[in-house]
Amino acid sequence: MAQLFGSDATYGPMIGATPLKNGMTVYRHIAPAAKTETGTNFAGLVGSSTVSQNNRLSYFLVGADGVVKDWATGSVGGSASDCVHYIGGIINRCNDMRQLQASLALYDARVATKGGQPISSWGEAAAPVVN
Repeated sequence: MAQLFGSDATYGPMIGATPLKNGMTVYRHIAPAAKTETGTNFAGLVGSSTVSQNNRLSYFLVGADGVVKDWATGSVGGSASDCVHYIGGIINRCNDMRQLQASLALYDARVATKGGQPISSWGEAAAPVVN
């Protein structure tokens, strides 16, 4: 269980944990997935390239006993950059075209459980403690 939620996990770092009213907890992980690169080169003098990366979402529904009861997966866009290279790459100018800094609500909308349901089917979030 520690490996699942640890920093060396195959599923990437944990980006959130939400306790549910039913006593279970949703653990959310994100990891880099597919990366695509396209580019052109004109006689080594001027070239351009675009690099885009998607992120894989892995969610786990864990019971109070520490056993994974269900899981959900999905993907979201990650970073993308557009670069122009001059003189064989000695000079590079890159612009970050988009960087997804999304809320957990957006991530939650992108995943589906192993049965194809939204994660809202796992239960309602427990009310936050107010002091």
